[in-house]
Amino acid sequence: MSQHDDKRRKLLGRLNRRLAYTAPMLALVAGGAILQATASDSAMERGVAPVSETSLLLASNHAEAEAEGEAEGGPNAAVARPDDYSPDYSETGDNPEDMLARGKALYYDTALSTNGLSCSTCHGSDGRDTGYNPTFQQPFPHRVAMANNQFGMSEVHADEMVQVCMIAPMAAEPLEWGSEELTSLSAYMVEVQKRVAGEPHDL
Repeated sequence: MSQHDDKRRKLLGRLNRRLAYTAPMLALVAGGAILQATASDSAMERGVAPVSETSLLLASNHAEAEAEGEAEGGPNAAVARPDDYSPDYSETGDNPEDMLARGKALYYDTALSTNGLSCSTCHGSDGRDTGYNPTFQQPFPHRVAMANNQFGMSEVHADEMVQVCMIAPMAAEPLEWGSEELTSLSAYMVEVQKRVAGEPHDL
């Protein structure tokens, strides 16, 4: 077996284990109307704000990814920029409108994952940004807890952050480096970062 095949087999094995954790949580959220109604009533009686389905899903996916990273100390080869890679988007902004529009569409696209998630599942929609640590307010490259915990990366570029999320919460293979999908989604996330930081943005 070649080294490439061995790495692919190990990656797919990790993805299968992630699906085993994620599927029960998706089933729980799918039946969330009853669960949330019960939890909301109980929480209201105690004067405590109920936990939303999105918060529950976010915590589950990110906690599982971080725990597995601590256990395996996974390599960053799948998510780190290759040596010969040069991004086709600007990490300081001023990216073309059509690139941002494509990135926005991908942000909501559940077809990118193998478990029905999209970027918006964990991070909100229509400008209601959720699930970002305070470090996300810093321009790229910056620290991302999951990238640090699972892949040992002290800071990541926007495209590397996309790749981390593709493998961990979304249980998919990384996007091809230099592809339109990775370029557009990364450009869109640059603008989301600016919005979260309260800075002028192009969204």
